Amino acid sequence: MKLGFIGLGNMAGAIIGGIIRKGIAKPSDITGSDALPAACSKAQEKFGISVSKSNTETAKDCDILFLAVKPQYVGGVIEEISGDIPTGRLVVSIVAGKSIGWLSEQFTTGGASVRIVRVMPNTPALVGEGCSGVCRQESVTDEEFDSVLEILRSFGTATAVTEKMIDVVG
Repeated sequence: MKLGFIGLGNMAGAIIGGIIRKGIAKPSDITGSDALPAACSKAQEKFGISVSKSNTETAKDCDILFLAVKPQYVGGVIEEISGDIPTGRLVVSIVAGKSIGWLSEQFTTGGASVRIVRVMPNTPALVGEGCSGVCRQESVTDEEFDSVLEILRSFGTATAVTEKMIDVVG
């Protein structure tokens, strides 16, 4: 399973660290990109993952794409990658305050058809003790959802909740 991360800040680092510690994926199966070269260097040095200077390249070359950017930047990132992201890509968003409907609309406007899982992790994830609320778009299969839950449980607990309840988890 190839994983891509757009945004390599603290929360992405917590997720990547858990994935590697639990053996869910090898560092060679993880690629990331970030607007800040220092974040790319840090992730590459700390975890041994590949980094790309292109968000589009990261989005194209993975099975599951994690959007781990600040809310004010996610629209621009989606606009940037939408024209090139493969149809049906599974996108896991940890972007605070952006609903599945909003994310789906942004991708569709950009010409992309993706399936979305929304996650609200909390800060204890940074020390492997997180508690994440997770919800999914109807098009996400049970098998895909279970894979995402396995990833999220690598750095704490993860529980399926309704989207209406997801912000309460954080």
